Amino acid sequence: NNASAGRVMALTVDVIRATEDEEVLVDLLSNEGRRLLPDELFQDTDRYYESLDTIPPGIRAMAGIYPFSVSMGMDDLAWHFNNHSDERHIRETLNGLRELEMPQIADLFEAAWRILEPYLADMRPGYYRNQGFSKWVRECGIQQQIDPMNEVIWDYCKKAGDLGLLESWVLYVRKHPERCVVAEEQP
Repeated sequence: NNASAGRVMALTVDVIRATEDEEVLVDLLSNEGRRLLPDELFQDTDRYYESLDTIPPGIRAMAGIYPFSVSMGMDDLAWHFNNHSDERHIRETLNGLRELEMPQIADLFEAAWRILEPYLADMRPGYYRNQGFSKWVRECGIQQQIDPMNEVIWDYCKKAGDLGLLESWVLYVRKHPERCVVAEEQP
């Protein structure tokens, strides 16, 4: 446990290297993300996005793709963009996928963004709610365009195992642990 007297300690390169279990490592990375981006930041989106510039690039990338991972585990690309239509969030997700060295998934995400971009303004107020999002997204022709992308991403997740897209966190942090920690002060 990285807690001392109720205070969560910063993640270090040594702790990352010493952690062999992938799920434990994902938990450590998640805890570091929560430490650097506490819940109260989410109440002010402008403050949240400004704070991203102050955290390590690996943790920022992980924060950017986490909601996407949840969306792909529960729904699909259309629902992700419906639930996360703020262009800052979309950009963070795309940049996160690229930082985490997932070029194929990033390219699919970017292609979906291009398809959905003309509809984002409509998605924000949710004017389609009278007919239901699933029906609306089919009538607009969106679903038919992104279904092949969904299949590729779901296949990737299935091959990655229980962690799905979060498997990228493990691969990334093993390769670039220094990009996932706050710079350690030298004595």
